[in-house]
Amino acid sequence: MKVAFTIAALSVAVAEYCQDICDGYSPCADSKYGSYCKGNGVCFGLYHKDDGYCFQPTEQGTCDDYTLEPVACPEPTPTCQDVCNDMSQCRDSKWGSYCKTWQNPAVCFGIIKKDDGSLCFAPTDSDCEGIPQHDYVGRMFFRVVAQSI
Repeated sequence: MKVAFTIAALSVAVAEYCQDICDGYSPCADSKYGSYCKGNGVCFGLYHKDDGYCFQPTEQGTCDDYTLEPVACPEPTPTCQDVCNDMSQCRDSKWGSYCKTWQNPAVCFGIIKKDDGSLCFAPTDSDCEGIPQHDYVGRMFFRVVAQSI
């Protein structure tokens, strides 16, 4: 259940990007639809037109979804496990990493950011000192949970 909720929280964070654009563009903001990040990586209904946007559901006559470029969703932020997978000392360990969503700010288990900006994995590196790596996905999770309370 926690995994499903974390994925839902990440989806909400990405969807906010599209809705933020929608909120700033009256044909979308004033519509009953809104916008969100679709599974194919583009914002529902939003297209680049001239130096701005158009919203296809309310501007069908001038917002041609066959010829205009759709607004792309932002790249997803890497999870703690994604960061771990890029570090052999974490990836090859028996622990791995996970997001400590109960902490504010959320941090990744075992992943430490050194003073020089590099990362190390504390459970397998005795010289690993610094501050815990923040989990940006977990921050969004924490924000969504806090807003729903």
